Amino acid sequence: MDVEFANPSMESVVLSEESVPRRTLRKRVTTSKGSSLRFKPASVSAITARHGTTSEDNLKKKAYKQAFLKSAARAQSERETRVRELKKRALAITSTGKTPATSRQRLVMQMVYDEITPYPDEAWVSQLGVIINREYHQVKNWFSNQRQKDARDSRQHTPQPAAPASLEASLCKITCDGRDLRLRAAALNSCRAEDWSDTFFDEVVMIYNFRLLAKHSQEEAMAAFFEPEPDVAIHS
Repeated sequence: MDVEFANPSMESVVLSEESVPRRTLRKRVTTSKGSSLRFKPASVSAITARHGTTSEDNLKKKAYKQAFLKSAARAQSERETRVRELKKRALAITSTGKTPATSRQRLVMQMVYDEITPYPDEAWVSQLGVIINREYHQVKNWFSNQRQKDARDSRQHTPQPAAPASLEASLCKITCDGRDLRLRAAALNSCRAEDWSDTFFDEVVMIYNFRLLAKHSQEEAMAAFFEPEPDVAIHS
């Protein structure tokens, strides 16, 4: 049935209402009457802008991993160079042959053995030899002999052949500057495992050695001060 409008302008008003955008709480688009489309879906570009692409994340992770591996390899190379130089210095120290270690040298090595580790590796043996001025192989042999001595003493008190195993069980494995070490529990009580390094070991040994040197110097000064003066003969 045809509808006639008394006022011709009413026809344009009715027609224009069909093309008016529908008001919604979400993003809206202009739809024609009877259309089921109400919301415009978010574009792929908008999602990418907010969350980034998976490929970009993977590239970032790969770049970070490569940088980390390069840094670790560089640090390891620098450490190996430093250890070679230390060992070279320790080997260059004049060997005293079968001459026993001095009291100070023995006390420093005994402190490392009892309180840090009975198994110093190549780096720590070199550092120890340089600090106490004793040749590399002499320091290494001292620790080997000390472990054998402790094993014999342990077997005398307990006839069971389990001394090495008991020593191993008393040690704690840690990672120090990229390699594995076995430390005493006392060493980990005074310093966390992650804080042990070649630098820290060097500082501990140097401080202990310096204290022994200072004590020895003080004792010598006191002995010289209180030493009685020789009697002087008076000739008439």
